[in-house]
Amino acid sequence: MMADPGHRGPGESYWTRHQKKIEAAGYMLRPRYHEDWKFSQPRWNLPRSWFEDWQATRSPHVIDATRISDGKQVVLKRMSETDTGEEGDMLRLFSSEQYKENPKNHCIPLIDSKRLDDSQITLLVMPRMRPYNNPRFRTFGEVVAFATQIIEGIELMHELHVAHRDCTGQNIVLDPSGMYLNSFHPVKLNRTKDFHWFAKSYTRTQRPPRYYLIDFGLSRYYDPARGTPVDVAVRGGDKSVPEFRDYLNKPRHNPFPTDIYYIGNMLRTDFIQKYYGFEWLEPLVADMCHEDPSMRPPIGVVASRFAEVSGALTNWKLRARLVGRKDSFIFGPFRWIRHVYRTTGYIITRTPAVPMPRDEPDSKA
Repeated sequence: MMADPGHRGPGESYWTRHQKKIEAAGYMLRPRYHEDWKFSQPRWNLPRSWFEDWQATRSPHVIDATRISDGKQVVLKRMSETDTGEEGDMLRLFSSEQYKENPKNHCIPLIDSKRLDDSQITLLVMPRMRPYNNPRFRTFGEVVAFATQIIEGIELMHELHVAHRDCTGQNIVLDPSGMYLNSFHPVKLNRTKDFHWFAKSYTRTQRPPRYYLIDFGLSRYYDPARGTPVDVAVRGGDKSVPEFRDYLNKPRHNPFPTDIYYIGNMLRTDFIQKYYGFEWLEPLVADMCHEDPSMRPPIGVVASRFAEVSGALTNWKLRARLVGRKDSFIFGPFRWIRHVYRTTGYIITRTPAVPMPRDEPDSKA
């Protein structure tokens, strides 16, 4: 049974108990998680969802917060001493001086980690992000920019002999700092932070976001000196992985081809099957999702093949509007008119058709 949204549920009690310690550590939680919070009473039978302080965090282990020193929007992830190891180590590795400036590094940065005094809990502090597909993609060029970044992010991990092991769409996010200048609410993403208005954003072409991989709880380093890595199969968010079907007879596998499958299947389900016009991507994705893991191309080959097929797309194609297979035909003409108006502005201002963030290589004009 779900808790009454106007009262703090069991999963929220931890944050309330430790709110003052978290504040002393430099991070402020929303008023809902202060001990003296009194929820607002809806008037005139208005829906509770209309009130900011009725918005509960969606996970008992993760909560939004504000860094007191500069107002930066962050998330706090609480990890027990036994669980922090692998994920904390991975975050620290890719946030280290050696790798944090690498343009191929798309692992979410670790801002800070805090150990609360009398607790065995460590708080991992990371920047607040949005799901990678929210707001919606509008052009093929925006998808190319997204896929390029995620492929190179996995490429860097594999070069360092680290397998993500759960790089599905739910573990990919975007940095919204340039797109949402007035921020947005951490729970109801379509509302402003104060909950008074709908949050407005620039398009991905106007303000190119950087994409990040998150959730490294299953990630592992494999010593290349020991030969081909073999590990116990651990099912991530995507349950369709072919090598997991015969788990009882073959419980161990090479995790690196599985990463290739995860990325390929994400591109297949979230783009090829969702929108028209991705025929050019189908052969590569078919190879990435091959039933036989040994037949899948390594990430370096994936990167070069994707660069080749996406580089062959014309500017007209890259700037073309994405049309969903389930889009309403009623609103189609209005979206097309708006797209033409917006694209004309991009061409006049020479805005790149493949919108990469500033630290990425230049794209087509």
